[in-house]
Amino acid sequence: MKKEKPDLKKLAKKAAAFLSHNWQWKLLSLFLAVCLWSGLITQDDSLTREKIFSDVVINITNADTLRRNGFIIVSGLDNLPTVRIRVDVPQKNYNTVTASNYNLRVDLSRIREPGPQTLQVLSSSSSNYGNVTDVSVESVSVQVDEYITRSRIPVRLNTTGEIPEGFYAGEAQVDPAYVVVSGPKSVVENVVRCVADYDLSVLSGQAGTERTAAPFRLLDANGEDISSDLIDVTSQSVSLDSIIVSQTLYTEKSLVINTSDLTSGTPAEGYQIRRVSAEPATLLAAGKNPYIDFLNELHLAEFTDQQIDVSGLTTTVTRNISLAKSNDIVHFSNDTVMITVEIAPR
Repeated sequence: MKKEKPDLKKLAKKAAAFLSHNWQWKLLSLFLAVCLWSGLITQDDSLTREKIFSDVVINITNADTLRRNGFIIVSGLDNLPTVRIRVDVPQKNYNTVTASNYNLRVDLSRIREPGPQTLQVLSSSSSNYGNVTDVSVESVSVQVDEYITRSRIPVRLNTTGEIPEGFYAGEAQVDPAYVVVSGPKSVVENVVRCVADYDLSVLSGQAGTERTAAPFRLLDANGEDISSDLIDVTSQSVSLDSIIVSQTLYTEKSLVINTSDLTSGTPAEGYQIRRVSAEPATLLAAGKNPYIDFLNELHLAEFTDQQIDVSGLTTTVTRNISLAKSNDIVHFSNDTVMITVEIAPR
């Protein structure tokens, strides 16, 4: 017997009748079935979807551990490229996952010796966010040097500018007087001194002590600057970005020299001291306030223990007198004064 062919027209009519009968309920049932299927899919951790992230930053970890191990990276990490990663993400977290969930990184604690090194780019996996299946950059090449520390590097001043007019500047003091320099052995072993650039013109022009933060440089034995972002300069474990310079300004005045009481004894019989003169006749003196403010002349006898003995003399005599500073006078423009004692017949 021949099999009867199905009547397609009748089947189409039956399907149309089935769909047109209670179509609202049937459409709702289909919607609920799709939702139920979607819910079951998203709850199944074994079902994953591929996702791609671009411009992902590679993190650097355990730099402190590397230094404690006695090493430092000198090149290779300055301009790390961003990368593209491909990940398999569980369905339920597909829309919320970010590139940071995979913690792309290079671990510096794995370094054990100086020289060129190749570090693998690592990533993290988890049941919530899946795992990385591909990274566009798999490794990073770096250059490693020994990390050393040198202590008691002396601080020196490079002084420029002029002090305010009418003042004398005492000897400047630096704090700290020594620094500690740490960094790559190839750089640190060349450091011989630290130089602070100190500009006198920044002083305010008031008597008293001022403290100024001065920038500093590291120099080698040839006086050339040593510049590196990898060097740490510290004092008592505190990082330094400047050197503190303490400078005391003293008021300076021009004073007429008083030559009284500089001679001892008496000239020969029939002779006398006609005049005692000083060269120079005036001195610049700097001292503490208010002492210097009220001083109008400089009585030399108060600032020297030398006297000119004229006993039995019949002719003019000249001597250099050394000046000594005091608690109130800290500076003279000359350290000595030439005193001339004119002796003439009565």
